[in-house]
Amino acid sequence: MKTAIIYTSKHGTTAKVAQMLATRLTDNQVSIIDLKKEQHPDIYSFDGIILGAPIYASASSKTMQRFCKENIETLKQKRPALFVCGMEPDSAKQQQELANAYPDELYQSAVSKQFVGGEFLFEKMNFFERAIIKRIAKTDKSVSQIKENEIDKLIVEFING
Repeated sequence: MKTAIIYTSKHGTTAKVAQMLATRLTDNQVSIIDLKKEQHPDIYSFDGIILGAPIYASASSKTMQRFCKENIETLKQKRPALFVCGMEPDSAKQQQELANAYPDELYQSAVSKQFVGGEFLFEKMNFFERAIIKRIAKTDKSVSQIKENEIDKLIVEFING
């Protein structure tokens, strides 16, 4: 199956998860597409598409939202799978952030929808971002909470979906 993993990433965590997905989709021909570098990729030749976006302060990437709205009909036909990267600890809020990250009709047609965790990468944050994280998350060092089991679940559902 010809698969596109299309993502946007601010500090690199969503890019890291996209790469993790690509290496685990061993029976697929996979292309990884960064929407910041390729704003209008040709998605018609792909059989399946996995979309990934970061969540910051409960909000999704505007770049990903715009891409989804512009390509909604094609995306729905490509067996879409969706993931978001974020550090929200509450599972109900995680699911709400995931649902809010993508247009509803795309979310409803997705074969898999996963909140895959995230990272605080202090070395990549600006002063303002570090100050907010220190105050809200009560940490002043880099933390990784990527959920590999959720990545594996996305792959199984995507392949079998």
